[in-house]
Amino acid sequence: MPAEPGEPSEPVFPISCVDLSLIYPGGGGISGINLDFGPATTAIVGNNGAGKSTLLETIAGLRTPTGGQITLFGQNPGTWRSTGTHKVGVALQSGRPYPSATPQALLNYLHELYTSSPNRSGAPTVDFLVEAFALTTRTSIKNLSGGELQRLKCAAALIAGAPIVILDEPTAGLDPQGRRDLYEVLTILVPAESTVLVSTHILEDLESINSRVIALKDGAVAYDSSVGPRTSAFCLTFTSRPNLDLGGLYNALPEGVGISEKINGQYSITSQLHIDAAFIATAMNFCAQIGAEVLDVQVRKLGGVIAEVEDLLLDRGEQ
Repeated sequence: MPAEPGEPSEPVFPISCVDLSLIYPGGGGISGINLDFGPATTAIVGNNGAGKSTLLETIAGLRTPTGGQITLFGQNPGTWRSTGTHKVGVALQSGRPYPSATPQALLNYLHELYTSSPNRSGAPTVDFLVEAFALTTRTSIKNLSGGELQRLKCAAALIAGAPIVILDEPTAGLDPQGRRDLYEVLTILVPAESTVLVSTHILEDLESINSRVIALKDGAVAYDSSVGPRTSAFCLTFTSRPNLDLGGLYNALPEGVGISEKINGQYSITSQLHIDAAFIATAMNFCAQIGAEVLDVQVRKLGGVIAEVEDLLLDRGEQ
């Protein structure tokens, strides 16, 4: 509703979601999303199936909501396509674009496609993106590794100089150092005035993103780091055989811990209490009793946001 003369007008956010929902015929999706995103980086986290990709694809105008409203700079997300203003740069988790082309050929094509975009003057050049993301120039896209493909998608999302950048699981397939390197490149290349949404299910990525964090659970917003106090926690990670009896491990440890098998055989235990030698010994003794060899034990202190999100998303053995 327009403001009355003399009254301040309501701010127009780059992205605004009002009671946004997209329910799939077979169930699942997102519901009741009420979020505004300003010029900053926001991490969208959650377990697989939480609705991260659905939310980002809906914001990008690639899916049609079943309820509610979403606007980009006050307009319907589909408007940017018809006007040629290229408001959104998108890197989707799935898909392998133009598999027979080389990465440089794809970026050259996109560069020509977006030449007339009003945002293009401040966008990085093809050669700069190839160097910054360490992209191969000879191998076809169909032969790229998972990590190489993710870096190419990020480069493609930035080439138009769009004010909104959406990156869906950009670190999938990358090792820890590769993830840190990618976020460092993005920090350098993405203008500070851009609105960037990055989804990830790897909570350690939040240490590199250093941003507002939105956690989705069962298709709804379960946590927003811009609201509420901060806490800290400690995290014990170890490697053993897959599919340990986590229920038994809960019983062996103090109350209030969270335990998760992140990848096959890689486990994470979080606790608001300090993880001391006795805590570690309890966990390791339990594993020894069930014949599970333990490798690569590490303990670290989690920042407030990571602690709160991990506490929210980890399975705590509740039925």
